[in-house]
Amino acid sequence: MDKAVLILAKWNEPHTAALRWSLDRMGIPTRIAPDFSRVGQRISIHADDGGTHWWSDACPETPRSIWFRRPEMPEPKQCMEADREFLTIQWKLFQRNLFDLGTKLLDTLWINDPAAAYAAESKLVQLQAAAELGIPFPDMVVTNHAEDVTRLIERWGQVIYKTFYPHSWVSRSEGTLYDLGVTLLDADSELPEASIAMCPGIFQRYIEKTEDIRVTVIGDRIFAVRVLKHAGGAYLDWRQKVLANETRVEMVQLPATWEDHIRRLMKKLGIVIGCADLVVDQQGDMYFLEINQAGQFLFVEEKLPEVPLLRAMTAMLIQGRCDYSLDACDPVHFRDYKQSAEHQRVMDSYGEVALIASEEP
Repeated sequence: MDKAVLILAKWNEPHTAALRWSLDRMGIPTRIAPDFSRVGQRISIHADDGGTHWWSDACPETPRSIWFRRPEMPEPKQCMEADREFLTIQWKLFQRNLFDLGTKLLDTLWINDPAAAYAAESKLVQLQAAAELGIPFPDMVVTNHAEDVTRLIERWGQVIYKTFYPHSWVSRSEGTLYDLGVTLLDADSELPEASIAMCPGIFQRYIEKTEDIRVTVIGDRIFAVRVLKHAGGAYLDWRQKVLANETRVEMVQLPATWEDHIRRLMKKLGIVIGCADLVVDQQGDMYFLEINQAGQFLFVEEKLPEVPLLRAMTAMLIQGRCDYSLDACDPVHFRDYKQSAEHQRVMDSYGEVALIASEEP
């Protein structure tokens, strides 16, 4: 039997579902699980003077590749309620031990290596790496101290406020859904000390930009597109507008210097897939904002079908190598997946709050 691709995520996570559909078309078996407690019925790690060795009755052979997509903490089922806390901790630490070993435990391509993935989620780790590599990015302060925010505004005039994690809520009185997105601050903005002290945030110099650049790195291949309004100019935050008719997405060739920047950043962070956000200012200068190692990327192909992101990711998972060949994978298209019964099954599983592949890029 062919070796399987293991994807650590819920079965109906949008990108996971699309890749499973694509791998099925290629005749490649997949194992989908949100955590290692559901990878197989039994898992053992043997450690001796020869090293560590993996065994699982559900996945006895080393997978051809492992996509560390969006794993979750294990949640023990069938147990007494009094034992749940203890068992949860046991599984959590067992899984973390597996992740800490990563490629030393399972000698295959991890996308991404768990230790590197966890570290790369840190905005400050990303920016420290960018600084060490000489990659330009806007000045910023991560703080819960209002005076430091004021000083940044005084220096640059306008500042962008961002949260570490996206958040939305429904108003009890109005029943309206609110989303906490990017906010522009200036000298007239209220900066209540108590509120800022309660909730730390990311405050970054605002760049008067002409366009946003989204760079998707899949192994050795770089796919870059520009995002802007049809009427011209850039959004304050394009993520909620990317599939709108008023938004234009175009393929773009990164300057050689910036391709080198991105490749060196990926290498320094130890990741093989990532979605980087860049901006271009009025003078044509480019700045790095952030990179998301588990970001969304299929919205790019939804907007531009000629960008073969689903095929590239499928090819890398099948071949288990970063220098994959697209020719080793038959053409697969995101538009075909969107018309499939599998996509409809995923959408139905979410009910009224169905997710689409472009959500939270």
